[in-house]
Amino acid sequence: MKRFLFLLPFLIMLAFLLVFPDTSFTCAASGLMLWFETLLPSLLPFMIISNLLIKTDLLKNWIRVPAGLWHHFFALSCDGAYALILGLVCGYPMGAKVTADLYREKRISKREAEYLLTFANHPGPSFLSSYVCLQTLGQKALILPTYCIIYLANYLCCLFFRKKADRQAVASDLDRPEGNEKEISVQSPLGEILDTSIMNGFESITKLGGYIILFSVFQGVIKKVLAPFGPVMYLMCGITEMTTGITALAGTGWSLTLLYPMLLGITAFGGICIAAQTKSMLAGTDLSFGPYIWAKLLNFILTGLLAFLFIKII
Repeated sequence: MKRFLFLLPFLIMLAFLLVFPDTSFTCAASGLMLWFETLLPSLLPFMIISNLLIKTDLLKNWIRVPAGLWHHFFALSCDGAYALILGLVCGYPMGAKVTADLYREKRISKREAEYLLTFANHPGPSFLSSYVCLQTLGQKALILPTYCIIYLANYLCCLFFRKKADRQAVASDLDRPEGNEKEISVQSPLGEILDTSIMNGFESITKLGGYIILFSVFQGVIKKVLAPFGPVMYLMCGITEMTTGITALAGTGWSLTLLYPMLLGITAFGGICIAAQTKSMLAGTDLSFGPYIWAKLLNFILTGLLAFLFIKII
């Protein structure tokens, strides 16, 4: 039964492809271009460089400079902080990818990795400013408030799940003598490490492309089936695939008081497509996906509430 429920959406998509080939082609092409024009150039270089830095351990001294920040404010080891930084700079799903990579390399514990998943995988600043605020809302004045709301809600999630933090890893980090960091893969030839990093990056970015195309087609199914139920259709589009769903919601004509909290809430949650991408980044590990989902649901509520309060205050 569980297997059937998992396969049911794909059977529906297959029927959609056969019955509405033109619409299916348009949806798939839209997803492909979103991947090719946005994700491929923006994320692939970061994926390759991130893999390279993790395997050569080049950032260990730099990342330890503000060690107190990672330890006291986030309850993270310095190695775990690297996933937080990449997640902040690059956006979905780099936080999850780097977390999984660090765990595979035994740089962080399972407990710390699952704790990181609750707050290190979130939308990047470039997506928030250029796509959400400027392209979708046309409100340059909302860029700074949007940053504050998204990242404040994210930090509140960090505090909420802080009991999951690996205190032992932080304590070991504090006691670790200078220059005693564990070397990982640095004895391998640099050319081999670079080749591995490139192939890993292409494998990851190709997976993301597949998920985006699939969910773009599934979003086409939703638009066909739920077309008579306007608001429900727009909301389901946003929950299914964040980027195109945000555009659909922006076209509803809703007031900013309702639209802004809804857009930011969906952006913080990431949608089912981002959740599937995140799950794929964890492939090959024994990391639990549950904490991530619960954290994203909490983040959706906190972000929407903060955005609503901000709009009402101004």
